[in-house]
Amino acid sequence: DIYHPIPGDVMFEERIHGETAYLALGAPWYRRAMDSTEPVWSVIDVLPNGFEPSVVVSKRVELYGRYQGVVMVAVSFANLSQALSGLQVSGHGKTFVLGGSDKVLAASDAPGGPMPAHLRDFPKSDALAAAVGEAISMMKGNEFRTLVDGGEIGPVYVSSFALPFEQWRLLTAIPRSSFAEEIDRNTRRVLLVVAGLVVLAAATAVLFSNLLFARPIRQLAAQLREIERFSLDQVRHVPTFLAELNDFSEALKRMAGGLSAFAKYMPLDVVRPLVTGGLEPAPGGRLVEVTVMFADLPGFTELTERLGPDVQPHLTNFLTLAVEAIHSEGGTVDKFIGDAVMAIWNAPTAVPDHARRACSAAAAIRAAMHALPAVSPDHSDIRVRIGINTGTAIVGNVGSAERLSYTAIGDTVNLASRLVGVAKEHGVEIVLSDMTLAQTSGQIAAHPLGITNVRGKAVPVLIHTLAT
Repeated sequence: DIYHPIPGDVMFEERIHGETAYLALGAPWYRRAMDSTEPVWSVIDVLPNGFEPSVVVSKRVELYGRYQGVVMVAVSFANLSQALSGLQVSGHGKTFVLGGSDKVLAASDAPGGPMPAHLRDFPKSDALAAAVGEAISMMKGNEFRTLVDGGEIGPVYVSSFALPFEQWRLLTAIPRSSFAEEIDRNTRRVLLVVAGLVVLAAATAVLFSNLLFARPIRQLAAQLREIERFSLDQVRHVPTFLAELNDFSEALKRMAGGLSAFAKYMPLDVVRPLVTGGLEPAPGGRLVEVTVMFADLPGFTELTERLGPDVQPHLTNFLTLAVEAIHSEGGTVDKFIGDAVMAIWNAPTAVPDHARRACSAAAAIRAAMHALPAVSPDHSDIRVRIGINTGTAIVGNVGSAERLSYTAIGDTVNLASRLVGVAKEHGVEIVLSDMTLAQTSGQIAAHPLGITNVRGKAVPVLIHTLAT
């Protein structure tokens, strides 16, 4: 009987009746079955219908203890290859059955013609056969799983399973791409989704870090720079979501307020270089050419006796407009001495035309005082007295290691102070030395007052008054 294999079953094909020269009694499969009570496997090359390499299973048959014969079922290697081709081994995989010495017995998708005896005999274009051969050479034993390079078709998974007879084994070769393509595609999708989520998370983190940390810190740093520049009126509270940064901003605002109060007692032009340069204030000075101005209110002593505490608003008005005029011309208020104010130009910051600017400030003070109502009828014409002198003075920190005062000292300062009294003697409001007028390069209109003796000076001094 001849049967034709179909997937999952066998189909009867035909029954052949006829004489044959085939001798079953001498065949190996017959002799082995006679010697065993169990089914035995054999490989033969000749069947009753001719030459056809096959695998044979044979079994001795007895009935009621009496020998009846031997049943033999033969499957040709060609039919075995056909059966292997019907197996679902991935879309592009291949299956091999190897016998002893790795002889090829069957192969799915076998090449036309006789079956190649060994894997190396398959066409070179058969990358799967080559991959199986490489795996066998690499691995030991009849059972293994490994991944080998399949050349143009990429990595190939090779699996080997031992069969229970004749040292046979079943090998499958499956290109990774045939079953991993969908996995790779899904993996790429997952990677894209994950990458998108990472980018979204990073953007969200950057946004929140910017809102919570970066922007408030930048704003606080800007506030610190304003404090460093002593631009204290620019310091504002920066509200944030973080309590610590919010408290820090409040502390900066309070510090700016404290420094603002401190700045009212110390010229900012003096403090700013110390802060920005990180310098430690210490006693000492240097010789600098400066223009010094003293200004006070005439008759202030009598005014104080007459008005008492009510004199304070008048003094405040005078000092306020004097300070504004001095600052507008680049001068530095050195100190207040009762009803008088002392200012210097060209220190601590350089002012190239310091003499002219000091004279301009004096003229501005005079004009501002005349714009106010007269405090006393006795001083309706003379509202202010100002002395200005230019020369070299020692400028720097004067005092002890614990308490310092930034000021200018020397004969130049003393003469400027004495010129206030000279203005009273000559009945004018502003007196400037000849040195100051010479430094203005003719940009200031002045009238000479002649040469006068000044207390504390051995040599008479040539003086002038500013034209109104």
